Amino acid sequence: MIGWRRLPIPLAPAQHETLASWLHRLATVHGLVTAELRHHLRIGPYLSDDLDERRGLASRLAAVTGHAAEGLAWALPELRIPAPEWPALRHLAQRACPRCAARHQAGPVRRLFAHHEYLCVRHGYWIGPPDPTRHDPPPQLTGRLPELVTAQQRLQHTARRHGWAATFDATAAATSICVNLRFSAEHHPLWARWQRRLDLLMPAGYRRSLFIAAIYPEVCALAATLAAADWHTPAPTDGHCPAGLSPDGLGVDHIIAAAERALGGTDTLPRPEISFALLTWLTTRTSGPLLAPASTYPETSHHDDGTPRITDVQRQAEQGTANRFVRDRRAPRTRSRAAPLPYAHRPAAAASAPGGRGDPEGPRPRPAGRSARDAALPVRPRPGQRTRRPA
Repeated sequence: MIGWRRLPIPLAPAQHETLASWLHRLATVHGLVTAELRHHLRIGPYLSDDLDERRGLASRLAAVTGHAAEGLAWALPELRIPAPEWPALRHLAQRACPRCAARHQAGPVRRLFAHHEYLCVRHGYWIGPPDPTRHDPPPQLTGRLPELVTAQQRLQHTARRHGWAATFDATAAATSICVNLRFSAEHHPLWARWQRRLDLLMPAGYRRSLFIAAIYPEVCALAATLAAADWHTPAPTDGHCPAGLSPDGLGVDHIIAAAERALGGTDTLPRPEISFALLTWLTTRTSGPLLAPASTYPETSHHDDGTPRITDVQRQAEQGTANRFVRDRRAPRTRSRAAPLPYAHRPAAAASAPGGRGDPEGPRPRPAGRSARDAALPVRPRPGQRTRRPA
C-alpha cells in the first residue's frame, strides 16, 4: 500500500488480542503515544460495522507493520469478516496467561476469552471473569488448588456437548445457587470446603474473580448437571403428575437429587437447603429464556491501552460489595448494585444458541433505565444509532 511508512519493529498481535491492546503495545515499543498512532492510522474510539472500512483498516495496519491483513484478522477479533459471535465472548478485555503471552513484548496482552475459559490448564493461571476495577496479572492457582484443573476440563466438556449459550446459562445459575448456599449451608462440609479455599485465596479483603475461583469446582459440577437436565420430559395428559414430576413435565426431584450429588459428593446436602437454592432458577428456567451475558465487547467502552472504562458508580458499587463481604466473609450479596456474578442477566428474549435453543438474532437491548447491576459497563447505543465496535 503506497503512502504508509512501515514501522521498524514488526510487533505481532497475540491470538484473540483486542485491537486497542495491540496498538498500545505497538506504540510503546516504538516510543510513541498511543493516541497519536491511532490518529495517524485514522482509527477512532469506535470501529464501524462497514466491511469496506474494516478491510481498509486491515490494509493500513498491514502496510505499517508488514504483517499480512489476513494474519491480522486471524489474530484480532475486531478485524474478522464475518464478525465473531460476540455474545459467546466476554465483554471485558482482560490480561492473558503470562506464560502463553510471554513472547509478546512492550506491555501486557489484553484479549477476549470465551465464557467457559476460567483457567489456563496448561500453565495453571486463573483467567476467570475479571474484577472490573482491577488490572492485576492472572494469579497461578493450581499449585494451591489442583482441583481447578478437573473443574475446567469438566466445563469445557459441557461447552462442547451443549454449546456456549446453554453452558453460560447453567454456569451463571450454578454460581448464583452456590452463592445462596454460602448463606444457608453453614453447618455442612460444603461450606467448610469453600471457607478453606477463601482463606487460602483471600485471607483478607474481597476480589470478585478469586471468590469465583473458591467455588469454581462445585459450580462446574452443578453446571454440568443443569445443562444436561432433560427440559423436554412430556407432561402427563390426564392432569395427574407422578411423584417428583411438576405439571410442566420437569422432574424436580430428579434434578434436586443430581444437584445434591454434584455439590455434596458423599456428604449429601439437606434437601430444604438445596431445594430453596434451586427454586428460583427452576421456576424461571422452565418458562423463560436462557440467562445471557450482561453485555458484549462491541457495546463496552475501553481505554486506549485496552483496559475497560469503569464509571464512578460502578467502582463505588464494587467497593460496597467488598465492604459488605468483609463483615461476614460469606458471599457477595445478590442484591448488590455491583454487576452480578458472573456478569449475567435474564433477557427479554433468549440469547443465540448454536445448534439448539435460542434466538439467532442474539440478546435484545435492555431498557434505557436499567440498574447498575444489569451491566458491568456503559449502555448500548440508542435505537436507530449505528452500532460501532470499540477499538
